[in-house]
Amino acid sequence: MSLRTTVIIFSVVFLLGLFAIVILPFVLRARPLGRPSTGAAPGRITQGIFRSDDGGSTWEPKAWIESAVGNISEFSVNRLVPDPSNPETLYLLTDGNGLWVSRSRGDLWAPVHDRAAVLEPTANVLAMAVNPSDRREWYVAVFQQNRGRVLRTSDGGETFREIYFTPGERYGVFDLYYDRLRGSLVIATGQGGLLETSDRGLTWRVVRWFADGLVRLLADPSNPANWYVMTPRGSIFRTFDRGGTWTDVTDSLREFSGAFSRQYWTIDRSGTLFAGSRYGLVRSSDNGTTFAAPPLIIPPDALPVRAVAVDPRVPGRIIASAASQLYGSVDGGASWIILTPPSENPITHLLIDAEKSQTLYLVAQP
Repeated sequence: MSLRTTVIIFSVVFLLGLFAIVILPFVLRARPLGRPSTGAAPGRITQGIFRSDDGGSTWEPKAWIESAVGNISEFSVNRLVPDPSNPETLYLLTDGNGLWVSRSRGDLWAPVHDRAAVLEPTANVLAMAVNPSDRREWYVAVFQQNRGRVLRTSDGGETFREIYFTPGERYGVFDLYYDRLRGSLVIATGQGGLLETSDRGLTWRVVRWFADGLVRLLADPSNPANWYVMTPRGSIFRTFDRGGTWTDVTDSLREFSGAFSRQYWTIDRSGTLFAGSRYGLVRSSDNGTTFAAPPLIIPPDALPVRAVAVDPRVPGRIIASAASQLYGSVDGGASWIILTPPSENPITHLLIDAEKSQTLYLVAQP
């Protein structure tokens, strides 16, 4: 073997060794199996979905797309909806990026694509309800093709059928409620319609037409006959008989300056109402007849409370966000602890796991 050949062989071996020892590990770390490559370390993600498994002390981003490169951290999120029968399953409702599902408490996400494209991948998904007795039966409120629509799937999102659309363009369907006792679906529309179907969307009945549009519909977990609807102006209407008669309880909020602006409503298992708003946080333990302001450790009107979550199993446990700040309470808001947020972006959505009370979810977005 000539000296030249020996030098060439030695050089090739040296370069291969250098690649294997120095370069290859960086390549493998840049594209971990099953996770997207974003050009940034996962810990640097400052927006999107985050999960805490220790009650809010530490957080991890949960934005990886299953079997694909990229992530969903920059999606505009309308809602984060838990499956009523399986806490491991979450649904992400986005503004302009369709519907996404995770079956691993947010570890991996996949888009919901039906074969006929009835649910468009660019849909603005506003609300969702899952039949607790049949987890493959979903009802999804979307805004697509300039109109609000309600879609139904009976096979877990493989195919969809449109069962309702708003009579007028530019109006949305903003909320859904599945009444498990009656097996019926109630929808709230931007045209002020509260409608109900008992045959999976084949026929509809008018519960009531309201003078203003409807943006929220809540049912009392302790008494499913008690419903609340909210309008864009912040008005609140209440019924104790599934829509037979209604009471306007809006005046009970008037003493709280800013309580009609940027409302975020939720209700706990005992029927206590909570509302975040530009004022801050208010609650009602008497079906909206009166409201009181829990002593949140920020002054009223200082920062808007943009998200509130209640523990599905533990009465009195709530978490609330004001801008990027995060607070928790175990006594219905009488006292609070400061939780550590994962980023400086405003927190817009909160969720407490129905099975693991120490598991929390939040969405932070500019």
